[in-house]
Amino acid sequence: MLRLGISLFIFLSLPSLVRADETWTGTSDVKFRGYSTLHDFDGTVKQVPLTVSVRPGANGRMVSATSDAPVKEMTTAEDKRDVSMWTMFQQTKYRVIKVEVPETSEQILHPSGGKPGSMPVTLTIAGTRGTVNGVVTNVTEAPARGSFDLSFQVSLKAFHLEPPKAAAGLIKVKDTVDVNVHVVLKKDGAKG
Repeated sequence: MLRLGISLFIFLSLPSLVRADETWTGTSDVKFRGYSTLHDFDGTVKQVPLTVSVRPGANGRMVSATSDAPVKEMTTAEDKRDVSMWTMFQQTKYRVIKVEVPETSEQILHPSGGKPGSMPVTLTIAGTRGTVNGVVTNVTEAPARGSFDLSFQVSLKAFHLEPPKAAAGLIKVKDTVDVNVHVVLKKDGAKG
């Protein structure tokens, strides 16, 4: 009888131990730094909407995400440079940079012990798809809210992008761009 009682208790407790699928929505503020033979420059894309899906997995939660960053909202605060950048991204044909995080274990994204996490980020830029590996830091999570920082590098050559040039080609943008993203999320259905 005692074994039956324990088995029944475990069976009834399972639904509370296994979380159902969850959807979180939020925004990301993106900062990027480019380098050129003359001087470095910074740019931003603000309040990019994103959707994060969380589901139970065999070894904890599994997380995936999608977002579209509008190319025309990328700015370096210098009109001529912005137009050259939008041209490089073929903005009239490819209006967004598609961002996808394939389903990844939360243990990889946010390891224990305060270590930085790792996040594969698949980008589709001007029709070319590629994956970069991001570093996840400053993770905070409450029952209905969360935030984190993500940093990665993008090679323009890897996405078949021709970097802008100025002064008859004497001033060139270098291949690697540093990207830093601050993400703020809210669980769907949460109040506030």
